Amino acid sequence: MVVFECVACGAALTVPLRQVDRPDHEHHVWANSTSFTPSLLPPGTYAAQGDFLAGPGDVRGLSWVDDHPEGWCCGVNGADPNLACACGQPVATRVDDCSWWQVVRFEPGAVRATGEPDPVRPWDAFDWDGVPLTESELWWPRRVGIAAGAALAGVLLAAQDAPVLAADGPVHDLFQSHLDAWRPPGPPPRTLAQAGPGLTAQADLLMVPRHPQTGEAWPVPGTTVPISAELWLWLANDKPPYLPRTGGQWEPYLRHDPLPCRPRELRLDDNVTRSVMSKPRK
Repeated sequence: MVVFECVACGAALTVPLRQVDRPDHEHHVWANSTSFTPSLLPPGTYAAQGDFLAGPGDVRGLSWVDDHPEGWCCGVNGADPNLACACGQPVATRVDDCSWWQVVRFEPGAVRATGEPDPVRPWDAFDWDGVPLTESELWWPRRVGIAAGAALAGVLLAAQDAPVLAADGPVHDLFQSHLDAWRPPGPPPRTLAQAGPGLTAQADLLMVPRHPQTGEAWPVPGTTVPISAELWLWLANDKPPYLPRTGGQWEPYLRHDPLPCRPRELRLDDNVTRSVMSKPRK
């Protein structure tokens, strides 16, 4: 695991952290409500790719640059570096305003990673057959809906100006109506299917998972559209979980502690698609 420390004085600024894939919902707000969005990252983790991100609960020894940091509504908006090391060096920006996912974003060049990063886990070390936990988790539909909107943008960009026809199943059910709205049927369509651990497919475009630790795409020949592992799991595991027979010895347990179920529906956030598609292409 790694600890991030101040380049100016060497002070430790985080607890030991392990790396995870950078979330799709990082830059996408979720409405304005009385429910504050949670941390962008799970406890004890960080994300890389350019700058470093950490959860607010995992930083140490930081204080506000100003006594009253600027905010928009109910918190700080993170427009400028607003957290400093004990030595006085500004090192990070905290975002925790309502509708923003809470995160601490370290300034490039202000911190360095020390310690030994965890070894990269092989693909088969992850559970790719597990059903996503339960639809009772408040923020699962929000963050995975954002990931679906980003995935749709990835498909559209990979297909260029061609229409896209998704293979039957969850990928078709979630994406096809949106694909038709963006690329009305006309020229011969490019085909889209899901591929990854335990799944092979033949299609022009293959929707594959990103590595949960590094963010690298599942290696497969062809044109790939990497998506979040959480979204990929939901698409790949569309069968209901095994349930033991009711009655007998199981009855008291199922009555008072029902087994988790796969979320039945997912709403693709097309605002995210429009946001991604509007960005200039390099």
